[in-house]
Order: sequence, then C-alpha cells, then structure tokens
Amino acid sequence: MGHRPESGAAPADYVVVGANHKTSSVTLRDRLFVEGADVPALLARLRTGGFNEAIIVSTCDRVEVHGAAVDPVCAAAAGRDLLASRAGGYEGLPGGAIFDLTGDAAVRHVFAVAASLESVVVGEAEVLGQIKAAHAKAAEGGGAGTALESLMQQAYAAAKKVRAETAIAEGPVSMAAAAVKAAGSLFGRLENVSALLVGPSEMGILMVDHFRGGGLRRVTVAARNASRAAALAQIVDGHSVTYDDIPDALVDADLVIGAAGLGRHMITAEMLRAALRARRRKPVFVLDVAIPGDADPRIADLDDVFLYDLDNLEAIARSNRDMRDAAMQAAWAIVDDHVDAFRVRQAEREAVPVVAELRTRFGAVRDTLLTEYPRADAEEATRRLINRLLHEPSAALREAARTTGAENPVAETARRLFALADNQSDDDTERREGRKADPSGSED
Repeated sequence: MGHRPESGAAPADYVVVGANHKTSSVTLRDRLFVEGADVPALLARLRTGGFNEAIIVSTCDRVEVHGAAVDPVCAAAAGRDLLASRAGGYEGLPGGAIFDLTGDAAVRHVFAVAASLESVVVGEAEVLGQIKAAHAKAAEGGGAGTALESLMQQAYAAAKKVRAETAIAEGPVSMAAAAVKAAGSLFGRLENVSALLVGPSEMGILMVDHFRGGGLRRVTVAARNASRAAALAQIVDGHSVTYDDIPDALVDADLVIGAAGLGRHMITAEMLRAALRARRRKPVFVLDVAIPGDADPRIADLDDVFLYDLDNLEAIARSNRDMRDAAMQAAWAIVDDHVDAFRVRQAEREAVPVVAELRTRFGAVRDTLLTEYPRADAEEATRRLINRLLHEPSAALREAARTTGAENPVAETARRLFALADNQSDDDTERREGRKADPSGSED
C-alpha cells in the first residue's frame, strides 16, 4: 500500500501519531503545539526516524503526524518519541496521551479528521483548511510525496461528500448563527461591539468568524503566553493578551467567548463583577463554547450578564437530536466507503509495477529464444516460448502442492490470474488444441 520509495522496496503504509482533545489536556497540547517555523526541522527528524513522508497537523485541538512509512511500527515509535520530547519526556506524560494508528485505522482517522468527525464540535469547517495548509507546507519542503498526496486527496473528497450529502455541518453553523442572533438581540448592531476570545480552539475561531460576518470589528484574543496569543490574533485579525490579562481585558469586552477548555474557570464571577463596576453596568454577553466550560456558572446570577453555552445554542439551533444522529451515521458511512475505495485503488496501483515486470520478463525470454533459434518457424517458436515461460510457474505449483496438499492456494491464484475454469484440467485444454504439452515445462 502507499508508494514505493525505491525500486524493489517494500511499499509504504500509513501512520498517525498524535495527541488530541480526546486523549490529552489543553495544557499538554499547548506544549506540543508546533509553530510554522519549526515544521521543516521536525519533518526532517521524522524522516530520519523512519517516515518516508509526513505532515504535521498542529491546531488548537490536536497535534498529529500523518505519514507514510515502509516500517510503520518503527515510524510510530519515532513519532511518539518526538512528541514526548516536546512535552518534556515520557516521565511526566499521562498514559495514553499520545496515540498511534497504522494501516486502515490510520487512513480512517485522517479521513474522519478532514470530515470534522473527530472535532470537539462535530461538523466545524476550520479543521479541513488547517489540514490543507499543513499538507501544502509539508509538500513545499519535500516532506509529502505521492503516498500522502493520494491519501490527502481522498480525504478531501470524503470531507466534501460528507458536507454535501449530510447535515453534519449544520450543527456548528446553526449554533454560530444562533449566537450571533442572540448577541444581536442584546446589542443591536455589532459594529460597535468589542469582543474577547479566551483560548485557542476551532469552535472559538468559528464563532469569531461568524460574528465578523455579523459586523463585529474589534477582537482581542487571550492565550497561555504572548507568542501563542500573537499567533491566534493573526488568525482572527485582532489584538492579543495573555491569560493573566483577562481581568483587565474584560473591562472593554462586550462579548466574551470562552474557548480555552483548561478544566478551570477562566472567566469567574469575581472578574465579571469587578468588570461590570468599571463598565458602569454596561451589559456583557458571555458565550462559553469550551469543553469543559470556561465560565463560572455563578456569573449567570449577575445582573447585566447574559450567559450562553453549547447546550443553550444547540437547543436554539436544533431541537431534533435524531436528525443529528442520523447525519453522524451517514457521515461515518461515507468515510468508510472512501477508505474502502482508497484501499482498492492503492492495491490496483501496487499491481501496475508487477505487470510491467512481467512484460519485461516475457519480452526478455522471447528475445533470448529468437536469438537461440533464429530459424524456428512460428509453431516451434511459440511452443518453445510457452514451455519456457511455464517452466518456473510449473515448478512453483508442484512445490506448493507438496507443501499444502489438495488445498493449494497457489493453484487457485493461477486459475484466477489466467481465467482457468475450475473443472478444466490442463489435459482438457491440450486435447482441444490437438496436442499435449510436456508436463515438466521443458522446451524440448
């Protein structure tokens, strides 16, 4: 499966190594996060460790290596070692935080990630663009070749079909639209609203994008450190602060989007109570899209604070949960169909070099015979050619028969390859042709 790194070498198979929102904490993913400038050096390390090709998908919710390797087990170990080193070593790494997949499981994971079936909020669109960007960056540096090109193009096709033929994408879009509508009912026009995005996540970025579409202009983003905040600010075209600056940033924030998911309250009742005093009771719309939540539930009791979370938005956007479940099933069925189709195409590609080698081999035997018997007529030449071509297969069939007995898989394969009927013996064929070939496969 995959591509052949060099002539005669074993084909590569697919490997995924990473940490995502299902296996690791936001704190760990922050340590693993790969800045764009670091990608080339890390890809070089992965190639040294056994990957033939690799891309690095580094987002708010996942840091994963998607690659191809002749030795998937060795490559997976190298990928785990690389990520563990970025986390400070295996000693402080929670068990199961870094996962690895090979073969069909790896292919299915890549397709599911592209289709947003592995996202915190299933159906969000941002992850596909992030994967395409990671693929392009790896291709520019020579880290992605034909094996990953085939994989990624099929992943993009699967994602496109999922979005086109299921309602999977309606959830996040509907929730974002519901959030914009709710904020609009409070503030009216959003052009004069100032927003604070707390934490990096795909859902948080999705919300900012939709609020931008609704007229929002001013956005400040808060992240763990200044460099992460600056990177996030560049994505959403806003200003940046760190988590330590959140209390001060709340004073100017009409709209607060919690998207950190650190497992602690990033927006507390005490912070908002102080901010409201400084704001002279000007209302605040708090949108908590983090999992687990960023907002202290007690802030809902504060006057002039309007708190919405994912459950509220989903209830507004969609009351029919059965429709969402049906969309999920349909989306996974599409992904699985694409995995199967991809495997079939890869297997067909693997057969092409074998057919080419057979043509070359048969041509060489023919040329040798014509050189050895330049005066042979057509009948003699074809007889000698058939016998010589059948010599090695006949020996292999006899050896297989001695090894396996009556149930000879090699014989069955030969019948399929040459379209031989199960009830037809070689003698039957030869009698119809009016002659009997030498069963030993000898030419003379």
